[in-house]
Amino acid sequence: MLAEVDGWETTVSILLTREGGACLGLAAARIVIAPHFTLNSPTRKEFPMKSALLLTVLAFLLAVCTVGLADPVEAMIDGSPGIAESTDLPGKTEQGADGRTIDVVGDASISGSADARAKGNSYRIDVNVTLDEAEFWLNFTTTQVLTYYVFVSPVEFGIYTEVYRDTEVVSGTGAGWYSTGSISVSLSAGNHYIIAVSWDGSLTYYYDIGDSQDTSFGAYVHGYAVGEDPLPASFESLINDQAIYYQRLMTTTTTAVEESTWGGIKALYR
Repeated sequence: MLAEVDGWETTVSILLTREGGACLGLAAARIVIAPHFTLNSPTRKEFPMKSALLLTVLAFLLAVCTVGLADPVEAMIDGSPGIAESTDLPGKTEQGADGRTIDVVGDASISGSADARAKGNSYRIDVNVTLDEAEFWLNFTTTQVLTYYVFVSPVEFGIYTEVYRDTEVVSGTGAGWYSTGSISVSLSAGNHYIIAVSWDGSLTYYYDIGDSQDTSFGAYVHGYAVGEDPLPASFESLINDQAIYYQRLMTTTTTAVEESTWGGIKALYR
């Protein structure tokens, strides 16, 4: 950076290094104050003031470097080691015309291709809901066997047990939403659920990267990236994978019937 202040030609060279998108700090800094005593030059007693000014500018640049950039973390991303910024993605929730709540999780910013694999997301459930439909953004033009799953676990990292599975033969039409169709799977508050899809051929799938993403019923907490088609009836998910696979989930809120209401129902049948 070259500047001239009141006749002082001042050169400030700053080298900031980044690794994986993170600012590591000041690697080298060189401040050269070159007083050129021309007719317009100030007196020598102004030298300390110029130094203080430049050091202030340098400190500001370092502060921007430190605060303005997210620190990277080593993480598993889609089943492989990588570097990711520590990020919580904003929730994307809307109300459907049919009254169902629609949560869009992840996006199509990153793609991968694989044969006979399974990909899914683990969700923390904060309120009781019914999963009415799940959609997965995939890309293929062949005929494949797709299998849709829901697995439950009392903890985020542990053994997940199957509560729903359905298999169908699908003729691919390119990139788009591939759906379970209408289903009814209860998701209970306090549990974690993996919602996934597997395929027997080769296709392209999509995901974003982040620590978490809020949903209307809780939050995405980690990706399940290492499954093979078909998934077993139970398995362990122990890796905090940062891939957020592109899904769209339709749910309705499950409201518990109050005791007084049950009493009224029972009275009708006495």
